[in-house]
Order: sequence, then C-alpha cells, then structure tokens
Amino acid sequence: MLRLEGPSKHGLSQVEINMDPFEHKKRANANFKYALRFIKRNEKTMRADSLAHKLQNNSHNDFWKEVRMLNNCKTSLPSNIDGVSGADEISQLWQKHYSDLFNCVKSNSYSVGSLDNTENAIVSIQEVYEEVMKLGNNKACGMDNITAEHLKLASKKLYPLLAICFTGLLVHGILPDSILSVVLVPVIKDKAGKLNSSENYRPIALASILSKVLEKILLNRLEQYILTTDNQFGFKRKHGTDMCIFALKEILDKYNRQNSTIFMCFIDASKAFDRVNHEKLFNKLDQRGVPRFIVRILVFWYAHQTMRVKWGNSVSTPFYVNNGVRQGGILSPFLFNIYMDDLSLQLNECGTGCLVGNSLINHLMYADDLVILCPYSAGLQQLLRICSQ
Repeated sequence: MLRLEGPSKHGLSQVEINMDPFEHKKRANANFKYALRFIKRNEKTMRADSLAHKLQNNSHNDFWKEVRMLNNCKTSLPSNIDGVSGADEISQLWQKHYSDLFNCVKSNSYSVGSLDNTENAIVSIQEVYEEVMKLGNNKACGMDNITAEHLKLASKKLYPLLAICFTGLLVHGILPDSILSVVLVPVIKDKAGKLNSSENYRPIALASILSKVLEKILLNRLEQYILTTDNQFGFKRKHGTDMCIFALKEILDKYNRQNSTIFMCFIDASKAFDRVNHEKLFNKLDQRGVPRFIVRILVFWYAHQTMRVKWGNSVSTPFYVNNGVRQGGILSPFLFNIYMDDLSLQLNECGTGCLVGNSLINHLMYADDLVILCPYSAGLQQLLRICSQ
C-alpha cells in the first residue's frame, strides 16, 4: 500500500520512494519520452535561444563553436595527397614527410652527469589528484585509448597507484612505450586552399593522457627554472599577443610624436618548434640548474619517443624523432622559450635599440615570432647579424 505524502528532503515524494522498481522504470521511460517529444517540437527555438544567450553574454567562441556544430562544417578527407591515393599509402606518405622533418637536425646524444638529490622526485597523491582534476573533458586520447574521463571518474584508489608509478619513473629515469608514443593527425590549414597539397596541412598531436599528467607534475618542479626575459610574451601567464602588439604600438607612437624615424624587421623562423636541437636544449636546462633527475627523464623521453601518423582509419608505421620539442607536450612551449632566451639576452646586451624611459628595447618576441626595431638602419643591421648568428 503506497502512502501519499509530501516531498522528502531529497526532492522525491514518498510515493516515488516506496514505488516498486518496475513502476519507477515505467514512470522514468514516460518522462524520457515526454522530454524527447518536447525537444523535437521546440528544437529550433531552443537552439536559437542558446545562440542568442551566448551572443548576449559575449561568449563568441562558444557561439561560433555551436554554429559550426549546427552547420556540420567537417571537411571530408581528399582522395589523394601530392598525387598519392589510398588511405594506407597516404598515411605512409605523411610518415615519410614528418620523419624527414623531425630528423633533419643532427645532434649528439646527451649524457647526464651524476644525479643530485632526488628527494623532489617523490610525487604525492594530492598532486596527482589535483592535476587529474585539471584535465579537460571531451579531449582526444592517445594510442592507449585512455581519456581524461577515465582518470577523473575512476576509484580514488587509482591516485596512490599513479603516485607510486610516477615516482618510480622519475627516480629510475625511464618511461613506458604507451607514454612515449604520439599520434599525428594532419589537419587542413586553409579550407579555401589546395586540399591535395601536403603544404596545406599541419599536424595535431594526440599524446597519452597519462603523459600530460606527468608533464604537469614536472612543470610544477620547473617553474623557477623557466623564467625568460620580459621581451618574451609567449606562453606566459597573463600575457598574450595583444600585450605584445600594444607595447609595439606604444613605442611607435612615442617615436612618431618626436618626429623620429624607426626601422623594424619582422622575423618568423621556419618550423622553429620542429627544428630544436635536443643537445643544445638539454645543455641550456643544465646551465639553468634544472634538477638532474628532470633532465634525465626528458633526455630519455626525447631519445625514445615514437610517432605514428593517422589518416582516416589508417595508421602508419612508427618512426623515431631526433629534433624538435615534443609534439602535443605541455612542457614543449616552456622548453622552447628557454631555447630562444639566449637570443633575447644577446639582443638586450648589444646596447642598440629604442630608448623608452630608462629602458632600452630593441626586440619583442611571441614564441618564435620576433620583431627587432631601432631608430637607425645601421643599428637594425647589427641586430639582424645577431639574429643570423
């Protein structure tokens, strides 16, 4: 016998609490079907309201993301690339293309000296938990098919096991193949350009979720060692292209108001991230005093990482990488900043450039994009020689 009473503290009536499972299932199915019919009848209105709400709140990124979803803007893969057809053949074409790129710089193997204190290599359970919770949802996974949701929704017993595992990896300086493997997916740069040309594609790297957690843990230990000059605006908290452009405009306005000339040269290094010399990178890390156990794990990572190229449902054979910062890596932008910092220091030390207050400014950088500036042409030529060297 069911008793008819008011809602409980959990929002359910006593009728629903005492209802047998079969009746509860029937009611749930009926509610689901009613909601489905309601959505089908009001789908256009609800989508229009959603778009209007995003515009009203200036959520432009979310607005255009929903527009793309509505229009189903996915571009189908072309049947041939550079005259090669067939998914397997095209994947092997990309494999050779990227293998040549990531093995075009000669560098010697790097030997890490005697290890210093490895006490900081111990990873805590709380640290693993916090970094896992920071992972974004609905992100593509690597070759191991583990997603961020797997780690977030797993039992709490997982975090002590991961902490032990990561500590062991840092102490012993080795990594499993699942973390070392990266999948490259070529995506179109310009949809209005030639879809059959390999030059119109850029690679998106799909790395293991566990590798991203490990990199976040390493980044926490590297923060004090990755500081760069104030001329670098890329990959820094509370910095962006808008600040870099604003600084450049202010310098130009100052010299224009004084009726003074100013010479500028914009430099964009070709495939700079992909041509980083590993030996030089590790030398720079060692010179900055980065703990040896971190340098050792990075040396192993870069020496043993493998890449595969995915085209449609076809995956190429793996290949090793000898140059460039790691594709899809969280640490990669910061390591690249360290790699470029010596150039910024040399430019600052040359004593040629624009005087703003008591500061001499002769260059501004955003990652690998660089502008050098000077009030006279001979000074600009001197800056160019430093960049060339």
